Amino acid sequence: MMKTLAASLALLPVLATVAHADGTETTNANTVVVVTPNAPVIVSGNGAQAAAPAPSVEAPIAPPSAQPVAMTAGGVPAPQNEEWNNVSHINGQVVPVGERGAYLYKAPKTNVNIDPFGIFWGFYDGAVTHAISQNVALSVGFTIYSGDNGNSDSFYQFNASAPIYFKRTFSGPYLEPGIVSRTTTSANYYDACGGCSGSNMSTTSSVGFETLFGWSWIFDSGLNVALAGGPVKMFDGSSHTSGNGYFRVGYAF
Repeated sequence: MMKTLAASLALLPVLATVAHADGTETTNANTVVVVTPNAPVIVSGNGAQAAAPAPSVEAPIAPPSAQPVAMTAGGVPAPQNEEWNNVSHINGQVVPVGERGAYLYKAPKTNVNIDPFGIFWGFYDGAVTHAISQNVALSVGFTIYSGDNGNSDSFYQFNASAPIYFKRTFSGPYLEPGIVSRTTTSANYYDACGGCSGSNMSTTSSVGFETLFGWSWIFDSGLNVALAGGPVKMFDGSSHTSGNGYFRVGYAF
């Protein structure tokens, strides 16, 4: 048995020579991958170690709240000489100051407005309007006029209406159908004593239907201006037609 073992050992160099002469080279392909918290390390069969290639790292994606970057016509980022919080823009698109509302669907819900000039002539007019949809609102208004003296006509008026805005509430053209309740006090002059004159006061009340056409301008601040006018059909026995209208400045919120 010892002779057989010795003969086998003696044949090993010959077998190695024959394998090399045939062009076949035998290598040890056993590879062990050791994973560590930092990076995997590859250990080959002969004990040599090599670091695994670093994984590719993608550039972080900017959050949606990141400030926009304006580009020039050549596709180069434009130099920034003003902070974006000092520039009127929507999602990076520059818009004129005070006109951002023209590009947004969301609008104020309630508007309070008055006539700023009528008070100099004893004319007081105002309204409160509340939007119930994107284009329709409900409005309650009042008008009071007191004459210069006791012999002049005076009246007060209450109206409830539903303005219909063509674009959106409190902006642009609109139709305003409504109901009007008006009470008028008039002075009736007469000859009291064949040469001297006197007067007595009479009061009439009537209800009517109105349809006004108006236009409203609203700004980003909520300040707005409205101008409207149209006919009123009064049902006071004579069923006469008169006019109604207003100029108002208000604040919407």
